[in-house]
Amino acid sequence: MRGDREAQRARPAWPWLLALAAAAAAVRFIGISWGLPAAYNADEPHLVNLAVSFGGGSLRPAFFKYPSLFPYLLFLCYGIYFALWSGLGLRRGVTDFIGLYAWRPTGFYLIGRALCAACGLLGLAVLVRAQRERRPAGFPWAALTLAFAPAIVENAHAAKPDGLMMLCVCVAWLFILRLYRDGGRREHWAAGLALGLAMSSQYTAVFVPLAALAAHFLSPARPPRRYLWEGALAVALGFFAGSPYILLDFGRFWASMKDLSELAALAPWSRWEVTRRVLANIWGFAGPWSLAGLALPLGLLRLWRGDRRLALVFLAPALGYVVGLGNNPDGGWPRYLMGAFPGLALLSAEGLSWLEELGGSRIATGLLVAAVAGSGLYGSALYDRELLLPDTRQQATVWMRAHVPEGTTLLMDLPHSGPDLRMTRAEIEELRDKTSQAGSPRTRLYRGMAQTHPGGGWKIFRIGRSARDLRSSPRHVQLSQADAPTLDVSAGLAPALAAGVSIVVVSSFGASPEHSPQLAAFFADLDRQATLLREFDPEPGRVMGPTLKVYRVAR
Repeated sequence: MRGDREAQRARPAWPWLLALAAAAAAVRFIGISWGLPAAYNADEPHLVNLAVSFGGGSLRPAFFKYPSLFPYLLFLCYGIYFALWSGLGLRRGVTDFIGLYAWRPTGFYLIGRALCAACGLLGLAVLVRAQRERRPAGFPWAALTLAFAPAIVENAHAAKPDGLMMLCVCVAWLFILRLYRDGGRREHWAAGLALGLAMSSQYTAVFVPLAALAAHFLSPARPPRRYLWEGALAVALGFFAGSPYILLDFGRFWASMKDLSELAALAPWSRWEVTRRVLANIWGFAGPWSLAGLALPLGLLRLWRGDRRLALVFLAPALGYVVGLGNNPDGGWPRYLMGAFPGLALLSAEGLSWLEELGGSRIATGLLVAAVAGSGLYGSALYDRELLLPDTRQQATVWMRAHVPEGTTLLMDLPHSGPDLRMTRAEIEELRDKTSQAGSPRTRLYRGMAQTHPGGGWKIFRIGRSARDLRSSPRHVQLSQADAPTLDVSAGLAPALAAGVSIVVVSSFGASPEHSPQLAAFFADLDRQATLLREFDPEPGRVMGPTLKVYRVAR
């Protein structure tokens, strides 16, 4: 009888798994089209532009802000999209496809977002399998902790590489646990390749290999040293297979990394404060009030009592993230910790399985499930609800199309922070010629935009901002602004008036007098010389987005 009960507990809890999968998919796909056709996530356009640019005939990335595995995968998906949309190129051509991306980009962004969400869901399935490597019976706690984690759900609504990185890290942990248990060559290779692909998806996976390193040296199977070197080779193969130009164009990659490192010197910051935020993110990885955070020390204690070496395997990458992110001014953002989430989930599952065994009843397990998932599910549902609300940027777009005549010269902040208006054909042709002379990779995009322009539009200038203000690497900011119609208004409104600007739109998601001191003269002139035409404000629970102010300026 006892054996029958244990066998029954060891069977997969399919009703629980199906319900968990359905709920996890719901919070990721509800609101996935938010903002479109405008792109309100500032990072999405860079990645989507990069993937589209590969259609120009070269797979060499223009920037190394991100590794290239995710843009390559996006490019493959866009190739399938083009084949279906164009009838294998028989009904429409490449120039038409560029026009589709330029003027109706919704499909491109939805493909990227759906890819990210799907990778995250597959990662949960891998975590179920990884937990059963340790605990064949019981609830799939590891997957539950990440099913509704707010940081993961938020990133699943953007065409960004975090979902792909999470999937690769989950696969890596599956083989790291086997590597620790068996010490086999195949496990070293599989874990290494998964880790390399994870880092080729997002640089922030760089600390996860510490788990594989610890598993090799602490494995009871005592694997031979040559397996370690083979695993390291597998990491390198996985990394350079996904991002080959990091090796082929290492000088430019290293220059990009140095450019990113300059962020630390742009503004004062506190290592202690950043480290405190990293620790808080670890505690609340599944949600700010989730029991999963409390289960982390319980899981560590359980392992320490039963298998101290395995406890160190879980501890190694977590400590790596605390130290590494604590020395980065932006390390306190939860998304930079996402590479640690699968390991944290498996460690938390050790503690939650312990609590499940102590409870010993379905009612106790149900209460435990609610305590683990409730916080994250509530936060993710609120986030999804906000995505379905009207946005001030959409309201401003409708108003300006109705009240600002086409052909008017505008000055606005970055595209994601304000109204979605198209440029005139003449301005795009100017940008085409300018970028062509500079040898910019955006020339092909501007050429296609000019050829497929639907007519009308506004002449749009962008407010020039500093790397410190944008919290971005200086070289990347310089190159991006060189390819865009940017105006330096740090001395005031005079350059804008000289360029013929008559309407200025400022956004609380962009430059402001408080956060952009180099633009103090511009904002002072705006207050003195401009007339406020319309203001769009968010309303809690009713309208989301930034505060937008539309001004008319006179010569």
